[in-house]
Amino acid sequence: PMVDDALAHAKLPVKKVAGLRYTDEATLKVMVNVVQTQVWPMLHHVLGQAHLSPTRLTDGVVAKIKDAGKFGAVGEIDSITTTLMAGQLYVIGPLVSSAQGELLNVNADEIALAFARHFKADTLYFLTDVAGVLDQNQQVMSKLSPKVAATLMSQEVVTGGMFIKLQAAFMAMQLGVQKIQMGRDFQVGTKLVLGDQE
Repeated sequence: PMVDDALAHAKLPVKKVAGLRYTDEATLKVMVNVVQTQVWPMLHHVLGQAHLSPTRLTDGVVAKIKDAGKFGAVGEIDSITTTLMAGQLYVIGPLVSSAQGELLNVNADEIALAFARHFKADTLYFLTDVAGVLDQNQQVMSKLSPKVAATLMSQEVVTGGMFIKLQAAFMAMQLGVQKIQMGRDFQVGTKLVLGDQE
């Protein structure tokens, strides 16, 4: 939202392609400024108030351009070589450098998937601005299977950012992540299940 506000202030359009923000050079400059001057300081302050000391990951993660530039300067995680210490909170932003040093805008859900796969996570939470995945009646679904998710996507009940989240989440489940939940917090939301459970 902060990026959208800054783009609107700069009179730059917000363009989405298949649920991802199209990132041209002007948009990337705005994103860099917002992440460095607003998002990271805000996260550091909020986490500090919760008596957490975050470590910002900037090294050991490399991105590459996604789909031959179809989305502009949008990337995907190419490799992870960093090591993580138990009991430490790490934060990684959406701007990740390529092997050539070029900053790329990487979708947070895809970053989460890449880290879950690399570190063989058994639990993955997707925190969102909604209470969970909503059905046709705008009610939060307590459980969601790939079959039902596919139906909701095909009917365009689930679109945009949630569409991207579900794609990443079910891919993570196929890779062995045992517990995945989506929602505003860790207690409630939509639990993803494999198989054809309703």
